[in-house]
Amino acid sequence: MTPEHWLAVLSRIAPGEPVDLDAGAPGPAGTGSGIAGWTAATPPPSPRLWQRGDSGASWIGIRVDAPLADPARAALRLAAAALERGVTPVILTPLDFTGFERFGFRIERFVPGAGADRAAWEAEMTAFWSLALIIDAADVALLG
Repeated sequence: MTPEHWLAVLSRIAPGEPVDLDAGAPGPAGTGSGIAGWTAATPPPSPRLWQRGDSGASWIGIRVDAPLADPARAALRLAAAALERGVTPVILTPLDFTGFERFGFRIERFVPGAGADRAAWEAEMTAFWSLALIIDAADVALLG
């Protein structure tokens, strides 16, 4: 997907109501607070994420098992990552509606039922899309 596609996705992401800019405005940042990033206790980013093929694109799976409280915020983070880093998200879900559809994300649906194997389906999606990794949407939502 092109940068123009992701710019169009970003332009469609808006909250359902106006944001109150004055409510809960944080005070000035403390000195020495630094920039948030990876701490030594957490694993580094996956090297598979940066091993790009001939296309130059990386694909990641976003596992959505439950509706997010604010899918627009997560969509904003994913679209920004896609635009800035060339990492294209694919939403993997058993849900009928995730909230990402309205923004133009690629959705792959798992149909649960008798004999359905979620792990095998995710392995198939990983092979089909050449997914570098699969992360939970709840983790994306925690990014802020």
